[in-house]
Amino acid sequence: MISNYEIKTNKNSNIILSLDKAIQIIEILSGVRNGMSITEISNILGFPKSTIHHILNTLLVHGYVSSDKNTKKYSLGLKFLTLSRSILDAIDISKIAHENLRKLHDEARDTVHLSVLQDGQVYYIDKIEKPGSLSLSTYIGFSTDPHAAAGGKVLLSEIPRSEVIEIYKNKPLKAYSKKTITNVYDLFDELENVRQKGYAIDDEEYYEGVRCIAAPIRSGGKIVAAISLTGSIFTMTKERINDELLELLLHTTKRISSELSW
Repeated sequence: MISNYEIKTNKNSNIILSLDKAIQIIEILSGVRNGMSITEISNILGFPKSTIHHILNTLLVHGYVSSDKNTKKYSLGLKFLTLSRSILDAIDISKIAHENLRKLHDEARDTVHLSVLQDGQVYYIDKIEKPGSLSLSTYIGFSTDPHAAAGGKVLLSEIPRSEVIEIYKNKPLKAYSKKTITNVYDLFDELENVRQKGYAIDDEEYYEGVRCIAAPIRSGGKIVAAISLTGSIFTMTKERINDELLELLLHTTKRISSELSW
């Protein structure tokens, strides 16, 4: 008798094999200019034509390949341009922003993060911190849910509510601390405050004992990234935020936004 474990293991193995075959097909198509037929792909990779046809149809539905009705050949789809554009935008933002982030760090003496929103997650694409300062588990490439982070709230603040709901439709708003917003309607209220003020505050919502402020970087009028300053609640007091840090942060984000528009 076949156990549930064996069934699940076989299913996972089949998924991995299908994914591997799809990647090989994508790589083959990336090396040709005029597309390839199912027969040509089958001859090169040795996969059954029916398997290739099934994979190509799935990729076609999602825009990762296109099909020429006359030649019956397949080519990479425009979806890859969208993905590569997102990656290049993040790289460009990071390059342009880095020296400004360093200057902000020197002036504020607090940890600086540069983040973007992708696939419903906040991704940190740059980080500057002083050795011996407040130690955080974040790193370049770190990702997390956006609702509890100041940068995340900035990045969510101007997208439609329907998109916010889509991000959290299959998962609850995780409580990272006692102060984390865990109700989507409370989150909407918070995002409205962020829109009105032009910046966001994470007041011990992600880490207890840690406070963070963030503001948006814009390109073409749209928010494309966020910069945040993070420190201990004992050094990053609300008075210091209002008297010193907020002005430094907003000046930095406006300068980077201007440079992105050149």
